Amino acid sequence: MGDPLADEHLLAQIALNDRTALETLYDRYERMVFSFALRCVNDRHIAEEVVQDVFTKIWKGAESYHSNQAKVTTWMLTITRRVAIDYYRKSTRRGDHLHLQSDDWLQLAATDKGPDVRTEESDLRNAVFDAMGSLSNDQRVTIERMYYLGQTQREIAEELGVPLGTVKGRIRLALAHLRERLSSKGWGDTP
Repeated sequence: MGDPLADEHLLAQIALNDRTALETLYDRYERMVFSFALRCVNDRHIAEEVVQDVFTKIWKGAESYHSNQAKVTTWMLTITRRVAIDYYRKSTRRGDHLHLQSDDWLQLAATDKGPDVRTEESDLRNAVFDAMGSLSNDQRVTIERMYYLGQTQREIAEELGVPLGTVKGRIRLALAHLRERLSSKGWGDTP
């Protein structure tokens, strides 16, 4: 990951229409954005489209970034999540079958499952994705970094500039909230 101050400077330059700054930011974070997008939409081609849309939004909206509200990477992942949700909504309106990936515990164990099982798993993935939207921003970002980006709790703490105990607390509260939310929707014993 890049230096937060350098990232903020890049966004300031992008806000002034500096294409070189955008290229630098893209080179630095395209893999992170793609990885997160792919985990969200579970489709390589759509994830590539999400990445392009994210960097287009950054180009057009860099002036909306405020360093006192979030780190650049957190801001970018929030944009990525919103773009992925937009793609999901568009696909459901068109009747396409884009299924949002929600978390590691939902990976399919076998490929020969019947349509009933696949439908139920798809419904659960989508329920988890919706439940993620009900978390506080801090909790959601922490869970996304841990499960979608594969970061350790220590890496998350360093990246976000918060104590390790804070990260652990956010994870504990977020998982409890997700369990409760999913249970209230009839999903029973979910992680």
